[in-house]
Amino acid sequence: MRIGEIRNIIGRVLSDNHQIAIEQEDLYGGQAHNVKNYGDLIQALNILSEQNWNNQNYDEIEKIKEMYGDDVRSVQLPQEQFNQLNSYINEINSKVSLYYEVLDSFVEKQDEKTINIKLPSGLSSLEDLSSANKRLDDIFKLFNVDGEFQFKGFDRGTEWYVLVGGGVLSYRFVIACIKIGQEYLKMRTEYFKTKQAEIAYEMTLKDEEKKPAGGFEKFKEEWLNRFTRKKVEEAVEVIGTNGQTQPELASKLVKATTKLVKELDAGAEFHLSLNPPAYAQEHAGSLVIDYKQLAKLKPKEKKEVKQVEAPKLQAEEKQDGQATNKKG
Repeated sequence: MRIGEIRNIIGRVLSDNHQIAIEQEDLYGGQAHNVKNYGDLIQALNILSEQNWNNQNYDEIEKIKEMYGDDVRSVQLPQEQFNQLNSYINEINSKVSLYYEVLDSFVEKQDEKTINIKLPSGLSSLEDLSSANKRLDDIFKLFNVDGEFQFKGFDRGTEWYVLVGGGVLSYRFVIACIKIGQEYLKMRTEYFKTKQAEIAYEMTLKDEEKKPAGGFEKFKEEWLNRFTRKKVEEAVEVIGTNGQTQPELASKLVKATTKLVKELDAGAEFHLSLNPPAYAQEHAGSLVIDYKQLAKLKPKEKKEVKQVEAPKLQAEEKQDGQATNKKG
C-alpha cells in the first residue's frame, strides 16, 4: 500500500490534534453505542496494528471484526465491545500523532483532479500490459468533457499510474462514474443474491408464465443497464454538460462507465487524489460524493447565441423598394 494511501486512511479517523477519535452516539441508555466511523476505524487500526512501535494485543479487535466485518460504514456495539475498542485506541493514541506526522512528511502533494490507477495483478506479459493501457486510454477519452486526462507518470516507488484531469467537469464525471461502477458491482454481487431480487423478477412474469431458462440472468442484465443509465443521467443533471445535450453526454458516459466496470471487475483500482476535493472522499473502500455540495459548483451552461440580422442601411432599403415597384 502506498504511503499516501496509508496517510489518508489514518487521517480520516484523526481529530484536529492527530488523535484517533470514535464518532459515536449512546443507545439504550448507554448500554450500546452506534459507532458511525466503524469502517474507517477498522481500516486504520489494521494498519496501525502491524507497526513495529505498536505492541498492544489486537486479538479483541480481531474478534469484533469477525463478528461485524470490516467493510461497513457504521456498527452498533454493545458496551463491552465498545470498551474494548476504546481501550485499544487509548493505548496507541500517544504514538499515533508522531507516526502520522512522519507519514505526512513523505507524501507528495497531488493536484486534486488526480486519479490514481492500479492495474490488476493478473497481467503476465507486455502484451497484457499493452492491452490494459489501450483500454484505459479508450475509457479516459470518453470522459473528455472539458479537457483530456494527462498521464503524469507513476506514484513514487510504486506501480500506480497517475493521471490528472485537464478539465474540472472531466474529473467530476470520472469520480461520479467510478462510484456508479462500485454500486453496479455491489448490486450484482449482493442484491441479486437476495429474495427481493427474485421476487422483483417474478413480478415481471405473467401468472401463468413459467420461468424461462436464463430469464433471471437477462432480467439482471437489463436491470443493471437501466441502473447505470439512470445514475449517469442523474450525474449529468448535477454536474453539467459543457454545452452538449444531456442525452448525447449521458450516452457517452454510459459507454465509459460500462467499460470502467469491466476494469473494476478484473481487479483494477481507481482512487482519488491524495489531496482530494472537498466534495469527494473514500471511506471503508467506497467512494463517497457529496452531490449537494457538488451541485453548488455546477457551472452555468453555455447558451446558443441567436444570429440577429444586421439592419439595412437607408440606401439599401430604398433600392429594395424600387425593385419591388418594378416587379409590380
